[in-house]
Amino acid sequence: MKLKTLAAASTASLAALALLTASGLTLGTAAMHREVTCLFHLVREVRSIMELEVHVLSHERESARVALAPHPDHARARDAAEREMKRWLEELRANPVTAGNAHAFREAAVEIERYLAAHAQGDGADPPSTAELAASARGADRAFVALERLLAAKLEESRVVRARVDRVLGLSNIMGVGGAAALLAGILATLWQISRCVYRPLLALRAAIDRYGAGSHDARAPHGGLDELREIAVAFNEMAAALDEQRRRQLGVLASVAHDLRNPLAALKLTVDRLRPDRPLPPEEQLRPILARIGKETSRCDRMLTDLMDIARLEGGELELRREVRDARELAREVVELYRPAATAHELVLAIPEEPVLVGCDPIRIEQVLNNLVANAIKYSPGGGAVQVAVAREGAEVTIAVADRGVGISGEDQVRLFERYFRAPSSGRVALGVGLGLWAARRIAEAHGGSIHVRSAAGEGSTFTLRLPA
Repeated sequence: MKLKTLAAASTASLAALALLTASGLTLGTAAMHREVTCLFHLVREVRSIMELEVHVLSHERESARVALAPHPDHARARDAAEREMKRWLEELRANPVTAGNAHAFREAAVEIERYLAAHAQGDGADPPSTAELAASARGADRAFVALERLLAAKLEESRVVRARVDRVLGLSNIMGVGGAAALLAGILATLWQISRCVYRPLLALRAAIDRYGAGSHDARAPHGGLDELREIAVAFNEMAAALDEQRRRQLGVLASVAHDLRNPLAALKLTVDRLRPDRPLPPEEQLRPILARIGKETSRCDRMLTDLMDIARLEGGELELRREVRDARELAREVVELYRPAATAHELVLAIPEEPVLVGCDPIRIEQVLNNLVANAIKYSPGGGAVQVAVAREGAEVTIAVADRGVGISGEDQVRLFERYFRAPSSGRVALGVGLGLWAARRIAEAHGGSIHVRSAAGEGSTFTLRLPA
């Protein structure tokens, strides 16, 4: 899993949980508002019914008083009660009426209107009779009973709505607590996933780096966690392995250099032992060869140390070039003549044009490159044969090609031939080396703005071509 995927999945999960929780709470709040509104209307209706009951009784009482003792105050109170009855009845009609109590409301409205109509017919100059009063009382009783039935229906409906409100409130509480718990669980799961996939692998990688920095070169980072962290761990492990391999090769280089230095130093020691201070000097004819041997071995040691210093400069990018205009033919001739006396089993062939081939270069560095190429041609042609050094001008370039008929190089090895410390398996069986000569040669050529290329095949020899700008 990639870091982007983990972040997107965690964010989407937490957002989904938050959205579900918010949606549930919103729906619960809407349902609660709806039920509370319904309960509010029911309370208003109950109040209206109770007001109607009070004014029915008040109207009947004031009507009886008017019948017994006509008095303007009683008549005004009766009329006020009648107006209030009509007003509260209209308010009941204006409020929503559910199907469950619509019949009870119609019955109560009919009884009240019948009661009011009976009183309207009985209003006259003569006081009402006992029978009329009894009929009015019965009408009031019927209206009151109808209102009681309507009130009971409204109270029952209020209990039902209150029960729904309690259920909605309980569900809202459950959804709120559940949503909070789900969000907390999602956050904990996200933190656990981050700890498992990010934090712990980072700690393991940091521990591996610390161990490696402390000198434990076999320390490696575990491959765990997110894809990016695994890629970092793989890169670190590959880097550590490459450094270990480079260290091993460097130790091999030091061992090879120590071995190569041992021979001239041993020769110097044996030679100097013949010139001990407590002994007389040998005759001049014997002393001259001794001094020549000392000079030769000293030059050999100096050349080895110079090569090591050149390699260090190349690795540090501090190679200095002292350019001169030289004839490439002379550079090639000097290298060939240097190796001709020692390569008795090989035929060194120099192919040069008649006219000068001028090139701007550091002659010492170019001779170093040609020395390496010719020495390799001789070394990797153990059976002897011809080694040809050819100088030519090709357009704006000067080419110096060194060809042999030795063991050759396979195609897959040619890809890595100029890498530092690389040695082809076929060449390793023929001659010793550390794999720095061709790497240094290419770096020197590139410092001149040129290049080195090889054309070879296993068992058919090789041709190395140095190209330099004219």
